[in-house]
Amino acid sequence: MAKQGAAPAAAADDLDAQVASLEAQVVVAEAQANAADAEVSVLKVNLDAMTISAPIGGIVLNKPPEVFEMMGNDLGIGTTVGTIELADTDEMFVETDVPEARLHLVKLGAPCEIALDAYPERRFRGEAVEVMPRVSRSKATVGVKVRFADDTTAVLPDMSARVSFLSQSFAIEQLSAAPKLVVPTSAVTQRAGNTVVFVVEGDTVHAQSVAVGERVGEGFELKRGPGAGTRVVKDPPGTLNDKSRVKERLDS
Repeated sequence: MAKQGAAPAAAADDLDAQVASLEAQVVVAEAQANAADAEVSVLKVNLDAMTISAPIGGIVLNKPPEVFEMMGNDLGIGTTVGTIELADTDEMFVETDVPEARLHLVKLGAPCEIALDAYPERRFRGEAVEVMPRVSRSKATVGVKVRFADDTTAVLPDMSARVSFLSQSFAIEQLSAAPKLVVPTSAVTQRAGNTVVFVVEGDTVHAQSVAVGERVGEGFELKRGPGAGTRVVKDPPGTLNDKSRVKERLDS
């Protein structure tokens, strides 16, 4: 009778041992899972460190670094190696210099006309949005930032631009109108009954006959005369004649 009663106890001991073994395996498996999760977290951190996220939307202006190239701000002061230059083309600005003597004519929010050398047949509307808080003593000018008010799909960063500050805005239909060549009012004078401007060539000037049209801002539409970009004398004195020698002076 005693031998027949010992079998159930032995079977129970075996089941307890199996349960304990399985529980130990569960603990080991959980430890392995936690270690794997930790390794995944480390890999995610490393991946994030290798991922470049742009702080703004735009286009890349320079050649991006290639695989295995060094990147970062500690590669040397002023270096562009290992950097990516972005431009936000959704909102673009023109930075122009305005002589101190004419700064009072610039009003924030005032309309502007922007002309790009790359597209001489087009004009863009703009708006003065910021006057830089610093004067360039070497040029006696103050920087003014002008925002494009029209579509800038064809405009690229660092394009050359000219800005005209207007007293009133113009309609979008006027953008398609043929551009006008304007000569400053202060450059137009009379000599021997002829309307002329004095064109600067090196350190001398020569009088060139012109034909002007309607008033445009602070100038006249130039019907006939020197081409765009020609330097002319402002407020020529009565003693200035053809082939007079001159010296350029910045407005103060």
